[in-house]
Amino acid sequence: MSGKKTVIYGVVILFVLAAVMPALGSNNVLSSHNKESMKLENDMFWSIETVDHEGFVGRYTSIALDSQEYPHISYCDAGNWDLKYAYWDGSEWKTETVDTKYMAGVPTAIVLDSKGYPHIAYHEAGHEDLKYAYWTGSEWHMETVESEGRLLGHLDVTLDENDYPHILYCDKGNGNLKYAYWTGSEWHMETVDACGDIGWFSVGSIILKEGNPYIAYAADNELKYGYWTGSEWHIEVVATENGEIHYTSMALDSKGYPHICYQDYENGDLEYVYWDGAEWHKETVLEHSSTEGYGGSSSLSLDSHDYPHIEYYRYIKGEDTDRDQEYIYWDGSKWNREVIESEGYVGGCSDIVLDSNDNPVMSYFNWDLGDLKCARKTANAPPEKPDRPSGWSKGATGRNYTYKTSATDAEGDQLWYMFDWGDGTSSDWLGPHDSGETVKATHAWDENGTYEIRVKVKDSHYSESVWSDPLPVTMPKTYSILEKLFEWILRMVWPGMP
Repeated sequence: MSGKKTVIYGVVILFVLAAVMPALGSNNVLSSHNKESMKLENDMFWSIETVDHEGFVGRYTSIALDSQEYPHISYCDAGNWDLKYAYWDGSEWKTETVDTKYMAGVPTAIVLDSKGYPHIAYHEAGHEDLKYAYWTGSEWHMETVESEGRLLGHLDVTLDENDYPHILYCDKGNGNLKYAYWTGSEWHMETVDACGDIGWFSVGSIILKEGNPYIAYAADNELKYGYWTGSEWHIEVVATENGEIHYTSMALDSKGYPHICYQDYENGDLEYVYWDGAEWHKETVLEHSSTEGYGGSSSLSLDSHDYPHIEYYRYIKGEDTDRDQEYIYWDGSKWNREVIESEGYVGGCSDIVLDSNDNPVMSYFNWDLGDLKCARKTANAPPEKPDRPSGWSKGATGRNYTYKTSATDAEGDQLWYMFDWGDGTSSDWLGPHDSGETVKATHAWDENGTYEIRVKVKDSHYSESVWSDPLPVTMPKTYSILEKLFEWILRMVWPGMP
C-alpha cells in the first residue's frame, strides 16, 4: 500500500510541477553571459555611475574637475526642491544639501576656486531671486545677489584671479541679459542686452580672458556672442535660425577664439559655430529626422587639439518616454558619435568637462529613476551584464517574492546589485558580493498589473553594468485556492525554491 501511495504522491508532484513551472522565470545556467561591451578605443571604457538616487534628484546639473581631476557636481533635488552638491573623493561619491529654501537650485552652475572649493550660482525659484553659495573650508556661505524682478532661467558662473565670482543670468520678467560680479566689497550688476528676447534657455557661457568677460547666449532665434572691450560691450549676431535657439554653450580655444554649440529647437538639430580669426563658420553636427531630434541640453568642451566635444540628448519627437544621453566629438577628420545611456527616458540637465587626457566627464539625469548620473571614460572595465532575474512570474499583491541573479566582473571586483521592481520602486544597492555570487532580493507589489523586474550591478569603482534582460511578473486580480495549494505543495517538496 505504501508503494501505491508513493506512486500517487509522485504523480501529484509531477502534476503540480507541470502546472506551476510556467509561473517560474528561469535562466539557462549554461547560456552565454551576453555581455554588452562598452569598450572603446585605447582600452578605455565608459564608467556609468549613479551619484545620488535618494528621491527625485539630479536635475539642472553642472560639473567641474578639481586638481586631482575628481568631479564636483551641483544639482537640484527636484523632489524637495533643494540645492545639492556631490563630489568624488577618490573612492566614493559624497553628497550634501546646500540650500533648502524656496525651491533652490533651479538651475545651477558650479566652478571651483584656487583651493578646490565649490562656488555655485543658482536661482531660488520660489522668489525668483539670483543666489550664490560657496564653501569656506568649514561651512557653506549663501547670499542673495539680486532680487529685483523675475530672475529665472539658465545661468553660468566663473571666477577671476581673486576667486571673485562673475555670473551671467536672465531677467526673465523683462527678457534681458544681465551680468553680476563681486568687486571685493559689493555686487555690481548691469544689463548687457536689453533686447527683450532673453528667456529660460537663452543664457549660455561666461569666460574670463585677460580679466574681461566673454559671453555666448541666444535671443529668440539669434545666436549672439559678446565681450567687454574695457569700456563697452561688443555684441554681434553669429547665426540665425527660423525658430528659437536653446542650450548655448561656449569654449575658447588656445588662440582665444570662440567655439559655440547650440540646439536649433524648432528643427531639433545640433549646431556648431566657431571663429577662425577671420570669419565665422557654421555646420550642422546632427540633423533631425522625421521622428528624431538632437542637441537637447547640449554642452561643449575643447580638447588639447582645440577639437570640440559635445554632450547632448537625442529624443523622439512628440514623446516624453524615449530619450538617450549621447556624446559626439571631432577627431580632426570626422565626427564620432557615442551613446552613453539609452535605457528608458534618460539624459538632459547635463554638462561636460574634459580631463587632462582629453577624456570626457559628464553629469546628467535619469528621468525614469530620478537619479543623478555621471559618465566618464576610464581604464576600469564595468561589470558584465547580469543574468535575467529568476523567480515567480505570477503572484498575488501583498505577498513577498524572492528573485535571484548573478554577475561577474572581469577584474574580480566586488559587486553591488540594484533591483528595479517595475512599479516605480527599486532596492538599495545590495552588497558587497563576490564576482559570480548568486544574489537574492525580495519584493511585494501593492497593485494588480504586469511588471518587469530588471537588475544592474556596480563594482567597487562605482562603474555600472547595463541593465539585465527583464523578467515579466503578473499580479492577477485573484489568487485561487488551487494556486495557493500548488504553491504550498511545491514549497514542501522543493524547500530551496525562490
